Amino acid sequence: MEEHISNLVSADYTWCQFCPTFALVILAALLLLTDAFLPKLPKRSLAIVAALGCLGTAGYLIADSGAPLTLLGVIACGATALSIMLAFDYKKITCDSVAGGDCEEGTGEFYTLPLVACAGILCLLQARDLILLFVSLEVVTLSSYVLAGYFRRNQGSVEAGIKYLILGAMSTGLLVFGAAWYFGTTGSFLLSFDTVQRAISGGTAASNAVVGGFLMANALLFAGAFFKVGAVPMHLWIPDVYQGAPTPVSTFLAVASKTAGFAVLLILIAPWMPFIIPGITVARLFVTVFAVVAAATLLIGNLGALTQNNAKRLLGYSSIGQAGFILVFFITPSAATPVMTAGYLLAYALATTAVFYAIAMVRTQRGSEEIAAFRGLGKTNPRTAFLIVVALASLAGVPLTLGFIAKLNSFVVLVNSMSLWGNLLILLPIMILCAAAGFYYYFKIIRAMYWDAPRPEDSPLQVPPTTGIVLSLCAIGLIVLGTLPLLLNW
Repeated sequence: MEEHISNLVSADYTWCQFCPTFALVILAALLLLTDAFLPKLPKRSLAIVAALGCLGTAGYLIADSGAPLTLLGVIACGATALSIMLAFDYKKITCDSVAGGDCEEGTGEFYTLPLVACAGILCLLQARDLILLFVSLEVVTLSSYVLAGYFRRNQGSVEAGIKYLILGAMSTGLLVFGAAWYFGTTGSFLLSFDTVQRAISGGTAASNAVVGGFLMANALLFAGAFFKVGAVPMHLWIPDVYQGAPTPVSTFLAVASKTAGFAVLLILIAPWMPFIIPGITVARLFVTVFAVVAAATLLIGNLGALTQNNAKRLLGYSSIGQAGFILVFFITPSAATPVMTAGYLLAYALATTAVFYAIAMVRTQRGSEEIAAFRGLGKTNPRTAFLIVVALASLAGVPLTLGFIAKLNSFVVLVNSMSLWGNLLILLPIMILCAAAGFYYYFKIIRAMYWDAPRPEDSPLQVPPTTGIVLSLCAIGLIVLGTLPLLLNW
């Protein structure tokens, strides 16, 4: 019986490949025990150890392998570390929103739960069957529910946690239902080329019914993955949750959690790659569905951001729009899809993290997350304002930044795909329109910094050391990686 069950899943897993996951789980457990038995220990020391653990894990992954999915793990670990360090600078608001005043009681888990979520992401990257994929994804999701609603004294945070929980439960249901259909039509949970080939080889009425059930199973699985990346129509939770959740959690959701979502898409789509060629009916259906989802995601994300006045909510819609550009890579998937997806996510991670750090700094010292709160930073904090401009310019796709290279790759992939699939022509003007819209809404923050005069009570912001270092490193990375291809004549 045990042998039969193992054949339904996989016999290819080894203990060694889960070593980074085990390391993060053990570290999280030790930090929780430390918090319980040493209550007088400063809670922010837990944040430092947790962040160092994530960075050490990222270093191990870089040294161990250069595979595209491993790069996604590096991005997730780095984003988790930066989210935790942002919580380090966010202490005043964290304490006030959890225990009240300057008391750190009850804040220890806020610094350790991201480690558990990151461990789930690393485990997910190893998944080659639906059981491990689902369990790993739920570890990430359940941790995120708690983090989103962690500020129990903050009504916005509680509301964000409830909304995320309710809508996330629906996506979990879709994944479970899809996995059940997948097993029912194939007799296996394995995500492999052979499984797909057996399932879609029709010919008789009975086998055609199996093909229909298998396609429905995959539609449900992809719908669940779309929720994680914020693709239309599973995007409704993002603006509200990003705005209401604590800013360090919004940073984690925007970067690390989204990276996990695209990892799920890559794993689900890998067995289909040999079949996405002209002349196959299933391939045309696949391309059409992904093209429609990408177009809708681009339009709703970018056009929805135009009217936003809250900086975090604007980044929520921005996250949806950026997901649309990444989804273009999945319309006609190939061996280069994981590499280009990882490259785009790297550009997005550096820029988005920098902007969230800036939002947290403004929120802490000016008490607002509105775009208007950035007023006058170009005069009061010129160097900090310039670093924020670099991050926003990269998100918009300004040349000489990594964001420009990422968006250019998206356009190149679409143009190359149009030669094979004629129905993709309508997507090109949509992408151009949405890229132009990005320049407008990202530059609303730049306009506030340089064109809006500071008020008499607006003293220069005191830039925390962590924030200053992160902003500088992200800006340098965006510029260097954005100009390096030109220097190397790529």
